[in-house]
Amino acid sequence: MRILVTGAGGFLGGAVVRAALARGHAVTALVRGEPRGDFAPARAVRCDLAQSTELEALVAGHDAVIHCAASMRNDETKQQRDTIAATRTLLAALERSGVGRLVLASSLAVYDHRRCAERLDESAPLERDLAARGPYVAAKLEVERLARDSRLDARILRPGLIHGPGREWFHHLGIALGGRAWIALCGTARLPLVSLESCAQAFVLAAEVRQGDFTVNVVDERVTTRGEYLRTLAAAIRPRPLVLSLPWGLLNAASRLASAVGSSAGSLHPARLAARCRPLDYPCELARRTLGWPSRAE
Repeated sequence: MRILVTGAGGFLGGAVVRAALARGHAVTALVRGEPRGDFAPARAVRCDLAQSTELEALVAGHDAVIHCAASMRNDETKQQRDTIAATRTLLAALERSGVGRLVLASSLAVYDHRRCAERLDESAPLERDLAARGPYVAAKLEVERLARDSRLDARILRPGLIHGPGREWFHHLGIALGGRAWIALCGTARLPLVSLESCAQAFVLAAEVRQGDFTVNVVDERVTTRGEYLRTLAAAIRPRPLVLSLPWGLLNAASRLASAVGSSAGSLHPARLAARCRPLDYPCELARRTLGWPSRAE
């Protein structure tokens, strides 16, 4: 296949380029700034999606586009420009050029973790309290809507926490008190991890499969709790930090109390706290059936 990858200079996008090349595809790697590293044999092209007037010509002739370009910042201006406007421009170029297959990178963050049952799967309700969750979640929901409302064959992937070299700490984990102690938020709860290589493979498989117009979550099979993950990180550090845990019951009670007295700002806001550390299971059977995805379970 001929695959174009946006955001190829980023953490996920670069891995998707490598995964697509490994599966024998001809790849065009779109980067916003100066390409970092060697993309060969992929063709690297500089392009600002939000402003490009040549995007239609760039995407023409490809069989699929894997759209990883987006802002990671919880900033309204950045999300409007680099996520929403960039996606609108790309979708219009795809429709005009006749490229019908789009694989869109979304996030597990779009779900309302408070209203779902113990299993967070693709049937879980989407977030409604966007004021609390912020511009990042709002932008992910908006680009999903744009993709579904387009005339394209839209394949939406919602990865969990993508971990790999250079990205091992997540705000979901807890609080680092200097180098002496780490406090896991609900240390017994599962962390919805997906390895970078496994996630990138899922995106390439999503571009390959015949069945289209689907939305799937992407989480590795292996069950790792927040406490286990922090202890693994701590074991590689000297002096080794002490890992403690705050139970969900205590955190949830503190959130309810803060809400009752009208001071549930910051991480204690019920919507933000639930998204960060509510104990849930993250089944991923739909991705495995749809993509034939052998997630990393070791």
